Amino acid sequence: MTSLLPASSDIYEEVVEESRAERWTALRDAVPAIRTGKRISPAPDVLPFLVFEDGLGMLTPYVANVYELLDGRGRSWMRVRGTYEAVQRGLAFLNMTAMVEPAWHGRVWWNSSQLRFPDLPANDNPILGQIEGITRLSLPFRSDLRRGAFQYDAGALEGDGSRLDDSLLERESGIAVTDAGTLWSFGRTTEIEHTLTEAEGIAIGNWLAPAGTGLLWADMTYPWTTANFPWADSPANQRAALMAAWFEDRPLHAVFRDSLGSVIGYRRCRTARTVDPAFGGVYSFAGQTYAPGSGGTIAYVEAMTDFEDAAGITATSVSMMVGASLAAGIPPGRLWLSPEDVSGGTEIAATPIAIPLRATVREQIKFMLRF
Repeated sequence: MTSLLPASSDIYEEVVEESRAERWTALRDAVPAIRTGKRISPAPDVLPFLVFEDGLGMLTPYVANVYELLDGRGRSWMRVRGTYEAVQRGLAFLNMTAMVEPAWHGRVWWNSSQLRFPDLPANDNPILGQIEGITRLSLPFRSDLRRGAFQYDAGALEGDGSRLDDSLLERESGIAVTDAGTLWSFGRTTEIEHTLTEAEGIAIGNWLAPAGTGLLWADMTYPWTTANFPWADSPANQRAALMAAWFEDRPLHAVFRDSLGSVIGYRRCRTARTVDPAFGGVYSFAGQTYAPGSGGTIAYVEAMTDFEDAAGITATSVSMMVGASLAAGIPPGRLWLSPEDVSGGTEIAATPIAIPLRATVREQIKFMLRF
């Protein structure tokens, strides 16, 4: 180190200066740490003070990694707070995106908004509480978060000035599972394509052996009303049409089982129709649309759980139950059934799945049965 003492300095002053050489070296090495210790690589015990300095303490209950608030994104969020852009930047802390849809100005709750997600949120707790908290802090001051939706979205009808005013038709789909009461309306679809086996067909009483030259009268144990196909049609199509029509108007249930093979519950199927591929059909499966009609060669069966049918359990398999009977005292219109509410029946189309059942998600199970 170059001496800064004048030429007239004595030996004592020179010795004191030389003794401080290591101290100056330590201070010189500490200068870069002082310059970068606040924003580039802050120590963990300094983080609360830096967050307080930036005015971002309100976000800490909803953002797990506080470092993300100090990398510039937190200050960027603060600059646009009170706008829909702030909602997008706030959800980015959770690695999520959503479209903000404000309510129609003519509604009573005109100052509310809903979030439409492109993907299903990972879980109900804690992610929904984090989404709710960040969004409420990001929206304009007098705006409220009313609802969040993905896939399943049944909007409210307007019955003002009619007898339907203030009826259930004016309610949106969804369920509240957080303290603030925001509605969450999610849906998830599982598609199962299955070819009915001979063992399954015989077990449920719906089996015709494939015939190369035509169907035999001795095998025609099906009602005449289901024989809606041209007499000149191929035997394969005639057979498929008869076996597909057999599923209509029968008690069918989707059966959910857990990892131990125990039944979680039964959900009554709401649709069982004979269909064929058609452009613009009312049913969709694997990107293809299907139209119902007499003489269809495919059986389309669908079930959909309701909110809170089952929560906190992972379904590892799903199947279709044919011909189940309700236990004594069970109303015939009940949709979700416990294991003790059902007896008898035959399961077909058992398929392994991995679906964590949640209170906010309606599970749509689609069966496409071929013959």
